[in-house]
Amino acid sequence: MKILIYGAGTIGSIFAGRLALSGYDITVLARGTRLVELKQNGVILVNPGNNREEIAKVNLIEHLLPDNIFDYIIVVMQKTQIGSVLPILSQNISKNIVFVVNTASGYDEWVHAVGSDRLMLGFPSAGGERVDGRVHYFIGKGFMRAFQSTTFSEYSGQKTERLQKIVDIFNSAGISSVVTSNMDMWQKTHVAMVTSIGNALYKHNSNNFALAKSYADIKLMVLGIKEGFAVLTKLGIKITPSKLHYLKLPVFMIAPIFKIIMGTKFAETAMAKHTAAAKPEMICLQEEFDMLIKKSNVATPSIDKLRKNLLKDDSPIV
Repeated sequence: MKILIYGAGTIGSIFAGRLALSGYDITVLARGTRLVELKQNGVILVNPGNNREEIAKVNLIEHLLPDNIFDYIIVVMQKTQIGSVLPILSQNISKNIVFVVNTASGYDEWVHAVGSDRLMLGFPSAGGERVDGRVHYFIGKGFMRAFQSTTFSEYSGQKTERLQKIVDIFNSAGISSVVTSNMDMWQKTHVAMVTSIGNALYKHNSNNFALAKSYADIKLMVLGIKEGFAVLTKLGIKITPSKLHYLKLPVFMIAPIFKIIMGTKFAETAMAKHTAAAKPEMICLQEEFDMLIKKSNVATPSIDKLRKNLLKDDSPIV
């Protein structure tokens, strides 16, 4: 089983490291400083529970050629970066291309580039940060899976042998994974959540501990999520996965839970650090969701207030 991880950022490194350590033939496409780090040291993952280093040796390439054939190409990058790689992917002849990319705008460009028959979709329940070439990481498990599981889907929504195979591969590597029949609804639901969470964090310069101290800002964040869900419902988009329907409970029940969560190391690693490192992507996602808001004609006063935090001059941008 030959797998290419196209992108060597935090998530790409987690995938590459865990899969390689589980015995799979993993190649990583990397460039620049990251390529040098991987050549010298391999993929270094730092377990957050015990700070133990896990070192995985992987194959490395700097460019994907048309005849470089892999069983799966897993594209792991920010939405703002995807446009530059679509022409390259379109020329490659591998049969299974999995886009693990955050978006709320659908997949027309990707279908045009690689074809509907090759297109697969995914999203991680994992995160962390790179420090001095090492990736301090977490993988969603336990209560985290009440929010999000690593999820894969066929573009067609069908259950196929290749879909089950990639889920089995990730599960065997300790990355608990599931299938959805509609990744578009799943991702739109996800963006409805993360834009409000991210924008609440930006008010506090991506400091989740500071956000946790403000019940008013937590409450506004929850109201923003609820408005986002109302937008999707108005457009006929089901909240996906269905387990997230608990977010329809009254604010006074949900806000205290989020207040506790935001005061944890988990929130720092999984949420706050990502907003600090990925502001261009967060702006892109907000713009995509704003198009859905406009189409729905639903009033979103809480989202409107939260959006101002995203656009303020002193919020983090990398």
